[in-house]
Amino acid sequence: MSRRFLVLLERATHIREMIDRELRSPAPSAMRLMRMKQLYLKLSHHLRTLTEQRIVAMASAPRIRPDVIFRNVRSAPALSGHW
Repeated sequence: MSRRFLVLLERATHIREMIDRELRSPAPSAMRLMRMKQLYLKLSHHLRTLTEQRIVAMASAPRIRPDVIFRNVRSAPALSGHW
């Protein structure tokens, strides 16, 4: 995981805890909750974007493929005795 992802995840977790604490308070402030929720949504969106970028990068990475593909283990030259 990248450092940026971990920092965003930590911040989102902290904001989520603040939201929960505000909701449990005797008189939650609607404005404060709205601002924290907006910030949490932005952080969540950034986390989702980073995750999607990482998945796309992994899916589009070049793969090393063998020149010859064997149908089963017995057709491999080392096991068939035709090496």
